[in-house]
Amino acid sequence: MPTGPVLIFTAHADDCEFLCGGTAAKFAAEGRDVYEVITTNNERGTYELTREQIISDSRDKEAREAARVLGKKDIFFLEYPDGFLADYPINEIREKFMRFVRKIKPYTVITFDPWAPFEPHPDHRVVAYAAMEAAGFSALPLYHPEHRDDGLEPHMVAEFYYFAKNPINANKVVDISAFMDKKIESLCAHDSQMRLIVDDMRRSLEAIGEAPEEMALLDRDNYGPAIEMFVRSWGAKVGEAAGYEYAEEFRYERAGDLIRSKAE
Repeated sequence: MPTGPVLIFTAHADDCEFLCGGTAAKFAAEGRDVYEVITTNNERGTYELTREQIISDSRDKEAREAARVLGKKDIFFLEYPDGFLADYPINEIREKFMRFVRKIKPYTVITFDPWAPFEPHPDHRVVAYAAMEAAGFSALPLYHPEHRDDGLEPHMVAEFYYFAKNPINANKVVDISAFMDKKIESLCAHDSQMRLIVDDMRRSLEAIGEAPEEMALLDRDNYGPAIEMFVRSWGAKVGEAAGYEYAEEFRYERAGDLIRSKAE
């Protein structure tokens, strides 16, 4: 069983909790140091708060509480403007990510799958490519040799877990049955974002002229039941095929896979 650090690259403060929260909690419970880099400042994920409120709440309070629930060792914020990562050179973001790889020296990197289809959010797409390239190139000393001036040596990442909203290329299922309660609790720590999720669900249903019975469940002031129902349903569906009560799924790669596949 791997024991080295885990480094998660996300775009927004709640991405990890939704897409790999149970796996992060499982790794932390196994004694591994789990770190997360949150790339944007989350300044637009609201229908009601001011920019200053949403940044302060999602960064300084909610993300740190969610990290505590899951057992993350630390989280870092790069503060790029929410929704506008595509306006920045990807190599700029890749270099910042590479610094974290060389500083933390993770055995495992977890991030968005750059090859997953139907990903509508530009921030997710940028993080996917920048993180994949940063982790892949961090072992090569001629990529940003100036890092050595800061004591950051090249590092080879051993394995990659790629998550996606539509994980059609998933080849690894992680049993999170023992950590589903923590996943839900960590999501509910993101109070501003869970209110947004419920508001967005209601507005989506209203936009298409539907008002099903579930509408009563979408109470922004009591979002816990709706979030729990959604997350448990999603986790149960993923786990069913593998024989788990709840699971998360990833596209998994390991260093040396290409060599082994050719040898076989």
